[in-house]
Amino acid sequence: MLIGVFPKNFSNEDILSELEELDALVKTYGGQVFALSVQKAYSPSSATYLRSGKLQDTTDLIEKEKIDIVVVKDPLRSGQMYTLEKIFQQANPQIQVWDKIFLILRIFDLHAQTADAKLQIKIASLRHLGPRLFGMGYVLSRQTGGIGTRGIGETNTEIMKRHWRNEIYTMKMKIKNLETDRMQQIDRRRKIGLRTLSIVGYTNSGKTTLFNLLTKKNKQADNKLFVTLDSTSGKLFLPKLNETVLLTDTIGFIRNLPPVLIDSFKSTLMESINADLILHVIDISDKEMHYKIEVVEKILNEINVKNAAKILVFNKTDVDNSYDRKELINRYPDYPLIFISALKNEGISDLYKEIEKKVN
Repeated sequence: MLIGVFPKNFSNEDILSELEELDALVKTYGGQVFALSVQKAYSPSSATYLRSGKLQDTTDLIEKEKIDIVVVKDPLRSGQMYTLEKIFQQANPQIQVWDKIFLILRIFDLHAQTADAKLQIKIASLRHLGPRLFGMGYVLSRQTGGIGTRGIGETNTEIMKRHWRNEIYTMKMKIKNLETDRMQQIDRRRKIGLRTLSIVGYTNSGKTTLFNLLTKKNKQADNKLFVTLDSTSGKLFLPKLNETVLLTDTIGFIRNLPPVLIDSFKSTLMESINADLILHVIDISDKEMHYKIEVVEKILNEINVKNAAKILVFNKTDVDNSYDRKELINRYPDYPLIFISALKNEGISDLYKEIEKKVN
């Protein structure tokens, strides 16, 4: 079941868009959505996320549909997570309450291939779940600890906090070593004159399909979110310049990507931060194309990719050819625009020309 509290001024289309993306995440994980619970309010309840009337309706729906996992679209505080689980356990004693970040972390865990990616997932999980577990311990301590006693929950919480701090410190040191190794690798490339290009974009925009086409590699490219977690590099030969450059495919972005995930994957994104040229791949068939361009550009700014040379690559023209090329050029005047179908190998010669122009 998907649960979401939305601002009162949200249209049904806005709500549907967010829920569709959440549904796609569930499918990527291998699950199936059987029910929705949506509420419009000025803000979620600080105690239970859903407000009172909707809370009972949702509990009844969980029992009726035999729901095992509830996914909440927003990050949950510890008290909210604990209270929701206690209430929903009336309908199913085995119910699990996840928030969107936890779902993304589970997907990351499924797709991680390298030690680097697994390490980054571990630190992101620790940073996301740790404070929530402490909060649950605090809730328990208030329920079990009497006057003049610390309570078993509070004692366990202190033990958990010490362990968490030690784990975080260890992970941070390993991440720091990873970043140092990556920077040394980047510096070596610069010294030998090897220029680097980085593919970025909203998740499921066709980045990996384009990467495979340009590098002649056979990296997995599925119609799912977050299939790419590790930054993968390959050689791209530019015939007009008689030069080989390095092309890197990176993790896809998504709306409301929490800082904990961006920060944990910063060592992977260093390839983009230090690239000579950014290829921002966009799904031209997506009705939310412009919004998703903004999401990607915002995240690039957050990781300090602000002044890099860039090409906007509008992909999937084979899916939708109703776009207005002139309107798009006028809307995004700061960068060259190229229109391609990576799947059908269309427009790729134009992309080569623009890349050669930019790196020359």
